[in-house]
Amino acid sequence: MSSYPETVKEVLHKNTKYKRGVLAVMKRFRKSKAWRGTVEERKAKFVKLHEELCEIYGKSTALEFGDVAHNRGSGNSCYWSMRDKIVLSGRLSVVTYLHEFGHALGKDERGACKWSINLFRRIFPKSYKKLQHVGHMLRKE
Repeated sequence: MSSYPETVKEVLHKNTKYKRGVLAVMKRFRKSKAWRGTVEERKAKFVKLHEELCEIYGKSTALEFGDVAHNRGSGNSCYWSMRDKIVLSGRLSVVTYLHEFGHALGKDERGACKWSINLFRRIFPKSYKKLQHVGHMLRKE
């Protein structure tokens, strides 16, 4: 049985706690405007975020990019626990990256949704409000 929540609303918690430094790292990432620039520039912004989160959490998780040149969904992104590696494919999505990082922290599907969605909502409130809730996922209209 999948541990995905049925809805986004199930995992929304205003007071979700994050390790010291996470919010500051995320605010710097927001300031970098990760959605702007060439694909290579955008990848570099995600790599910097990843390195900083790994440092905070004491992780050595690898980050790789699949085919991100095309503007399609990010549903083929994944975390490979056996290799401790996140692979981002399709659209470079902050929510997807955070979800997969949640798995790298050992969280199941519900936990990864809670960790990523609440962090995204806190750091990117305007963007969050523009997204549709489709089951347990956030999607652009």
